[in-house]
Amino acid sequence: MPASDWNYLALFAAGLIGLIAAAEWLRKKVGIGPEGTRKAVHILTGVLVAATPFVLHSFWPIVILGSAFAAIDFFAVRHHLLSGLHNTSRLTYGTVFYPISFVVLALLLWNHNQLILITAMLIMAISDAVAAMVGGNAAKPIQLHPHLEKKSLQGSLAMFFTTLAIVLFSVSVFSELNPSGPLTWLSRFGLAVVVAIMATVCEAVSAKGSDNLTVPLGSALVMHYMLSHGAGDQLFFILGMLLAAATALFSYRVRFVDASGAIGVYVMGTIVFGIGRWAFSIPILTFFILSSVLSKMGGRRKKRLAGTFEKSGVRDIWQVIANGGLAVVLLLAWYFLGWNGFYLLYVASLAAVTADTWATEIGVLSRQAPRSIVTLQPVPVGASGGVTLLGSLSALAGALILAAVGYAFSPHASPRVLGCKEFLLILTAGGLASFVDSLLGALVQAQYRCAICQKQTEKKVHCGHPTKMISGLTWVDNDRVNALSAVAGMIFVLLGLQLI
Repeated sequence: MPASDWNYLALFAAGLIGLIAAAEWLRKKVGIGPEGTRKAVHILTGVLVAATPFVLHSFWPIVILGSAFAAIDFFAVRHHLLSGLHNTSRLTYGTVFYPISFVVLALLLWNHNQLILITAMLIMAISDAVAAMVGGNAAKPIQLHPHLEKKSLQGSLAMFFTTLAIVLFSVSVFSELNPSGPLTWLSRFGLAVVVAIMATVCEAVSAKGSDNLTVPLGSALVMHYMLSHGAGDQLFFILGMLLAAATALFSYRVRFVDASGAIGVYVMGTIVFGIGRWAFSIPILTFFILSSVLSKMGGRRKKRLAGTFEKSGVRDIWQVIANGGLAVVLLLAWYFLGWNGFYLLYVASLAAVTADTWATEIGVLSRQAPRSIVTLQPVPVGASGGVTLLGSLSALAGALILAAVGYAFSPHASPRVLGCKEFLLILTAGGLASFVDSLLGALVQAQYRCAICQKQTEKKVHCGHPTKMISGLTWVDNDRVNALSAVAGMIFVLLGLQLI
């Protein structure tokens, strides 16, 4: 690595420290609020970072610096330091996610496509800041409530059009950095629209500063796919976005998901439908549609259990991520690394969450009293860790259907990616994962008791009053148990692959 890189790194570090110092001075001496100083540092830092490929030969100096700043910023947020950056009206880890996103993008793209790296960082630096400023200063903001933080329609529109302009500017001015060569005006505009849509929905659904991670990574993923594939694949990706939008809208209209869940379905659906094609799309659609339909069965009986379960049958984004997040990660691993074994793990994770969902949705309708999977003693209907014969058989049925769908639509290859042995392995893994879910629910999931009605529940508030924790770990809720169930399904298949 040339010595000049370290000299530039020192200058860059000095510039960042100078920006932070200036923000502190403006806050204390001039009286500029932390939101204003934070946005100024956000934009200037992003522009500086985006320029590094033009002056550095290696990504290692910036990776080292970015990792150091992420650690420093995390310490500062946790200990309420550097108020010019962190003393905002809400808790945010944006300054931590900011350098992490650049480190990830630098490691992945520095030697392959610096155009994407530069564009993604400019989107994070400028579009995100403009969206926050427009939304925060709108006279009559039209509030959107897709997630934990209030977002406005004005801010989202500002995000879209600013991103559109940045992508058009970047692919026009820095076209020589694109390995596939310059793009036509039609291709530039199409790329800009697709990236702007993805950046906007990622920003809308993010909370606690996580848009500094989701926006650049989501934008970079879309750009990478569109720039590295031909017109036919690009058209299929756009069709995937439209199918994801239709799925999200339909799911919201029939109350399968709430607003935040619909955006989660759209983002994940775009990735799965656009990149994974039918082999990956059909299994996740099978899980989502059948499980959502089952959640509507036995409405009266489930309504009586509403006070027991932490979440209702209308899924929010955390439930969407808990059930499908690992599958999307495995799809991306398959896309970038090309190992067909990731498809098996993908189907296994979905078989696991399908088995768990079916066990819950059908099991609570059983006339047989549930028993604890640990003590085998009777427990209330809906209690975490409770199992019934009907629920267990339903879990196997759910895993069976997902394994069959995965087998029918597995990618064409020789030998077959998902054959008879793999089918049985995924079926077994899904069934075992549902029992893991029950064990986790009984042993570590947080359980509470209502001080008013004395009912055991997964909710922190019941009958309008805070509940008292009686077992489990505070941070282990139902969503995390579901996510661990998906991981268990994947692990069982990995172990099984060593034996067959």
